Amino acid sequence: MGIVWLILKIIGITLLVILGLVLFLVLVVLITPFRYQVNASYHDEPYAEVKFHFWLRAVVARVTFKDKKLLGILRILFIKKKLMEKDFGKKGEVVVSDGHVLPDQSAQLLADAESFAENMDAQAESQTEEGSASPDAAVSEDKPEENIKADNASEPETISESEEGNAEGSSEEDASAETSEAEIAEEAGQAEDTQTGSGIEAKIESIKAKGQQIAKTVTEKKEMVDRYVDFATQEHTKRAAKYVGKKLVKVLKSIRPRKCKGELKLGLKDPKTMGMICGYSGMFYPVYYKAIDFQPVFGADHTVIDGEIEIKGRIILMAIVVRAVPILFKKDCRRVWKDFKKLRKH
Repeated sequence: MGIVWLILKIIGITLLVILGLVLFLVLVVLITPFRYQVNASYHDEPYAEVKFHFWLRAVVARVTFKDKKLLGILRILFIKKKLMEKDFGKKGEVVVSDGHVLPDQSAQLLADAESFAENMDAQAESQTEEGSASPDAAVSEDKPEENIKADNASEPETISESEEGNAEGSSEEDASAETSEAEIAEEAGQAEDTQTGSGIEAKIESIKAKGQQIAKTVTEKKEMVDRYVDFATQEHTKRAAKYVGKKLVKVLKSIRPRKCKGELKLGLKDPKTMGMICGYSGMFYPVYYKAIDFQPVFGADHTVIDGEIEIKGRIILMAIVVRAVPILFKKDCRRVWKDFKKLRKH
């Protein structure tokens, strides 16, 4: 009996230790902030980096775009794993004889032009060969025709009485054949008229069926829109939307960037457009003056774009959970969810 109790104690202590470790890890994940950092710049070439790190940089995830290459890396302690890698510079580029690099569309046009030129050369060669061979063929073909005409001219042309009788009989047969052909043509015309009439009736019926189907679809869509409008205009739906909106604003405030700093140099050839941009930027100057240093460049003979920005912030999951969980227990929110499920079933 004592051995059984000892085994049960060991099992219980083990389960409590495992449960304690799970709760500790959950609390660590909920309380420890996920820090994010975004760096972007443009100095003749675009560069961007998005980095997440957690628990004193024990877990780091990084996505970098540099030299037209996209690279994603995940590091957990000392274990590093490449998540993705894509080269945007090699895709769709073709190097031509003068060393220029062409994109997909230009390369396709170049290939089409080359194939068209080859086809034209082949057709010209075939026409040249046919033209050189045609005089000999014409001479060879003219000779037998002249012999045939000479043979026919040497024979006498005589018509006997029996041949005249045969001609009269053949004329009567031709007349009867023409009468029968006229009757057959008349019957065929009547059959065509019947088929044409039936074809028109079938088309009219199909058009009517399509019209009825379209009217039915429009009616169903209108009823569906009316149901959604009624759902959205109900009082408990409005109250739930207002409550969720307030919670969402608090969540966004908790994850907003803590630091934002950058600078931008911009210059255009057209002074009018540059002046309009400066005017619009002045309207929002109270919003960005602490974070962005905007430096307009006037009198530039070419477009000038040069700048960089750095954004830092943190995400605490506990702050999100604390603001999201009350939504599940709000009466109006639960009622809206039930109504929405019923609405989707219809």
